[in-house]
Amino acid sequence: MLNGCPANTRREVTNRLSQISFHLHQMVRRMWFLPATFSLLAIVTITVAYGVAKFVPDRMPLEMPSDAIRSILTILASSLLTVAVFALSTMVTALSTASQVTTPRAVPLIVEDRTAQTSISVFIGAFLFAILGIIALSAGIYSQAGRLVLFLVTLGMVVLVTVALIRWIGQISAIGRVAETIDKVEAATAKGFHTVDEPPLMGCRPQTGGPKGKAISCATIGYIQHIDLANLQDAAERLDVVVDVMARPGAYVFPGRALALVERELPEEETERLADCFVVGDTRTFDSDPRFGLIVLNEIASRALSPGINDSGTAIDVIGTQVRILADWACLERNGDVLFERLTITPLTVADLMVDAFRPIARDGAGQIEVVLRLLAGLHTLSGIPLLASEARATARDVEARAMTALLAASDRQALASAAAFAH
Repeated sequence: MLNGCPANTRREVTNRLSQISFHLHQMVRRMWFLPATFSLLAIVTITVAYGVAKFVPDRMPLEMPSDAIRSILTILASSLLTVAVFALSTMVTALSTASQVTTPRAVPLIVEDRTAQTSISVFIGAFLFAILGIIALSAGIYSQAGRLVLFLVTLGMVVLVTVALIRWIGQISAIGRVAETIDKVEAATAKGFHTVDEPPLMGCRPQTGGPKGKAISCATIGYIQHIDLANLQDAAERLDVVVDVMARPGAYVFPGRALALVERELPEEETERLADCFVVGDTRTFDSDPRFGLIVLNEIASRALSPGINDSGTAIDVIGTQVRILADWACLERNGDVLFERLTITPLTVADLMVDAFRPIARDGAGQIEVVLRLLAGLHTLSGIPLLASEARATARDVEARAMTALLAASDRQALASAAAFAH
């Protein structure tokens, strides 16, 4: 007991706070959050302008007529409504385009784009500010000093809207485009690799030997989105057990699938607390699931290689991106300290990453020599990295076998054999 609070109660509160922190992090990235925040700021700004005016002398050297301010606010209100609707329609079009030409799994990354969210939020917030300012002036609640303060705030709002509009003009030229979407997926995937391997194994110890122990299962069906390792470690220390994490973020779980294994039988209440450390959702996320990023990149390449689109350039761009991501991951420092001594977890395997990154492209691009040659060149690059060398050569042999059955021209087969020589 500490500060009159039982230890188990403190742990339950900490666990709830950790879960709330994760869900809050997800919420602030939603499309509606920033517009709602800026709208609230608009209301606060109008209120503050009224309150600050009480501390300003009523007799001012500069008199600001109410009609002058109202006309400026009217222009802002009428124009920003149109701009906000245009910005939102552009965003919807970009999301629809990205879903059609890339993959729907990449759409959340476009929705979370801070530049686009901020611009739209400024337009909506400034529109609400103008409407509230017109209402306040019409009600006559502002004194002469209050009107001067409101005028200064309005000038600041005009500058803010102008900057946001310029940023939005630059943003609409890229948002939803294939290359921009690939870049966003690459950044999210690289960040996911850093999350799970810096420190190594998310700070856990590596698992040794085969899986054994009593299973901790979940009661829902879905994907692991987040694991609260800190609270899992606290629970393991309190129960004096070692917890073998069997389901990494991104794993598909269902009742009966083991989330983790513990050394001995635990009371049902403690088992539920351990299971609560695993956040299960309907979809996979990029945060701690880099394999999902590789899969999404593959989906973009596969759609580009479909007969209806036939865009081999995009597939080649994706191959270069995958090679860059895996090379950076292989070169990560893996000598960090173990943060969770009582937790073990299996590492990401190179074989799984190679399958996620290249097998669909090898399948769908087997009949296009330019794609095959670029894929083999990328694998040749990865074969020079010790951690990836063996699996890169094995993947190259698979690529060669698939392409040999699909390519008909003798010159293509000769170029293929030459490019795949390193794999043998």
